[in-house]
Amino acid sequence: MSNSNLNPRCLNIGGKDIRVVDDHQYVLLIWGSLFQNRKQPMALVSIDYHPDTNPPFWLWAYQKAMAIDPDREAELVEKFQQRMLAALDPLHLDSVQMVMDQMRNDEHINTAMELGYLRDYHMINCMEKHVYSRGSHYLVPENQFGSLEDVVFKNIELPLEKIGAEDLILDIDLDYFLRPENFELDLDQNNIFTDLVKQAQIITVARSKTYFDFLKNDEFTIESCEEKLIALLEKIISK
Repeated sequence: MSNSNLNPRCLNIGGKDIRVVDDHQYVLLIWGSLFQNRKQPMALVSIDYHPDTNPPFWLWAYQKAMAIDPDREAELVEKFQQRMLAALDPLHLDSVQMVMDQMRNDEHINTAMELGYLRDYHMINCMEKHVYSRGSHYLVPENQFGSLEDVVFKNIELPLEKIGAEDLILDIDLDYFLRPENFELDLDQNNIFTDLVKQAQIITVARSKTYFDFLKNDEFTIESCEEKLIALLEKIISK
């Protein structure tokens, strides 16, 4: 387990908290801490290459079920998932931290929904436009992967009026960005991402280095990507 998962990089820019972890599932602990302080669930806007909305502890439960009885897979998966969730106390993060090793990096959003940390989510991604009973998915067109320009948010029909009325967490995975030019955002022409940054009560960032290195199109390091994002956030917040 990376030390920065449990001790994330912490920045405060213009009074806005930004937290950076290595593995995306560990933002769950940050969201849980925010819930403890605010005593109410938040809405989430997540920008990611992948739709990180698999059910809580799904892979762990699936592997356990298949090892016991493949013919009872569905029944056992649900049983093991519910057993794991029942052991968690949303107000005591130690109980959540203890099971993080059983959580994949695409299971934290719906776990946060189950724990009451989130009341809704808007998942902007490049892979799947899932339709679930809760939350919404928005699929970025391939020719706009990595972009933060207004045209992206308009093309995916992000419900800005609804989001503008919500208490918001903004969550960003660095693997969304494919090249350094993605951060060359004209802030006089592109206001939607700016508004999301300014509205957010907190911004969480996942490095996801393995996925970043696989997806990037240029000679682009994870360190450079992180610093370019932080610089863009600072520019927006101070604007």
